[in-house]
Amino acid sequence: MSNPISNDYLKMINSKGSGYNIPVIVDAIVDAVITPMKATVTTKKDLVDASISGMATLKSSTLSSKTSINSMTSGSHNTLKQSPNSNFMRSSISDTSKLVGGTNVIENVIIGKPQIWRADGETSLTRSISNQTITIEFGTNAEDDSGWVASVPARSEQIVWSGDNLSSAVAKLNNIVGLKAEIVQLDSNSSTYSVSVSSEPGAKNGFKMSNNANTGWKTASGGSGDAFQQSTDTTFKLNGTSYTRSSNVVTDAVQGLTLEFLSTKVGAQNLTVAKSSINIQKTVETLIDDLNAYKANLNALGFIDEFGDNNGDLAYNSSLRGAKNRLSTLLTSPIKGFGENEIFFVDFGIKTGSDGLYQFDKTTFDRTYSQNPQKFDALTEDKAYASDPSISVVALGLSKIPAGKHAFTASGPGNKLNLGTAIEKDLSVTGTSPTYTFSTSDYPGFAFSAGSNAPNDFNIYVGKSVKNKLLNFFDQELGVVVNNDAITALYKDSSTGLSLRLEEIDQRRLLLEDRYTKQFIAMEQAVTELSSSEDYIKNLVENWNKS
Repeated sequence: MSNPISNDYLKMINSKGSGYNIPVIVDAIVDAVITPMKATVTTKKDLVDASISGMATLKSSTLSSKTSINSMTSGSHNTLKQSPNSNFMRSSISDTSKLVGGTNVIENVIIGKPQIWRADGETSLTRSISNQTITIEFGTNAEDDSGWVASVPARSEQIVWSGDNLSSAVAKLNNIVGLKAEIVQLDSNSSTYSVSVSSEPGAKNGFKMSNNANTGWKTASGGSGDAFQQSTDTTFKLNGTSYTRSSNVVTDAVQGLTLEFLSTKVGAQNLTVAKSSINIQKTVETLIDDLNAYKANLNALGFIDEFGDNNGDLAYNSSLRGAKNRLSTLLTSPIKGFGENEIFFVDFGIKTGSDGLYQFDKTTFDRTYSQNPQKFDALTEDKAYASDPSISVVALGLSKIPAGKHAFTASGPGNKLNLGTAIEKDLSVTGTSPTYTFSTSDYPGFAFSAGSNAPNDFNIYVGKSVKNKLLNFFDQELGVVVNNDAITALYKDSSTGLSLRLEEIDQRRLLLEDRYTKQFIAMEQAVTELSSSEDYIKNLVENWNKS
């Protein structure tokens, strides 16, 4: 008789079904496939999204820094003092780039007067005015139109009174440019009014009034005028030289200053222009703060955490590294065109500390201010001038002419402008005596004028200020060179693509879960079918063993 059959096989199939938790098993299998794949893509997307945020922060920081630099002004670098008083005149700085330090003496001031024609005795502001056409001609005039000389070129205006009363008629006169017409009450205790018509100050700013209806509205003899004042020029002495101007506001006597004369005064008045080291130092310290704020933002965005996972949003970003390098190059490059010698940022007292940030060096600042305070003009003022003071140079802020010393030569064929030995430009000449203009299409916004079409050789100095250089730098960082927006757009496209990839991975998870679940259900069904034969086989074995 055979040995009894082992129960091991029975133990394997003695339960109803497999007894396994199929959802747990399916999740474990799918996770083993999907989780590493999704983690890789998620990490990439997190980095790209951080870069998008970092680029936005970089752009915001650049805009903020540009705004701060743009607010730099040299107006506070200078002080303007009037003595012994300012009761008869006002003065203000109008163009810091043209200021020259020193004291100017102003004396023998006689202010210019407007022409005034006045008609008294009006009792009603609403009285009717005869219909007529009023003609106003401008020029030099005296009482009753004696000695009348029309302006050159001739200038005149006409107004039509039709159905007007006194108030509306005077209002129409007041609308003429160069005239002021008003109704005034000379005596507050009186019920009568006067019509006053006045011109701008200046001997040639007077006027002649006439009409086509033979009424009293005229400056000639027989008119209704009861008072007349002839217009006169402003005269004064500046540093011993006599000046005559048509206005009491003078902008072309003292370079960089606007003078406004308020009253006649014979005595001398001193105007002193001087630089202020305290104010210049504040400008330098503010510039250092602005540069450090920008650099600190760059450092934070590009921070690399060697011992953790706290990298900056733009760690390893080439655009950020480029911005750092370009800033460093800018602050170590010479500032040219402000004279024979180049200027460096260190001359302003700006140096780099051991931590990489910029620091103020008071000793260097004081030395520069003591030896050559004009160097600080390069902080905020673009300059363009010639070694020949008779040459007038214009170089607009957006001009493409390089900063530096340019040599003009008229010897040999044509007029040449040379920047060192590397760049030579041919100049075209326009104009006639006494003013000839030299320019080149290669440098739009640049030109100089001379009294001859073949002046002697001279040098032209074109200086681009620190403010100008930094504004150009930030413009480049915002898009001209680095093209921040384009880079950000690429990051956004990449983020969108990775988001789609994550969605595809989630779809793959669902497909795998469905497939493995179906497979395990089929297996479970097979095991269940085997389990149904348990009783039959058990009975069969028992009977076999009994036989």
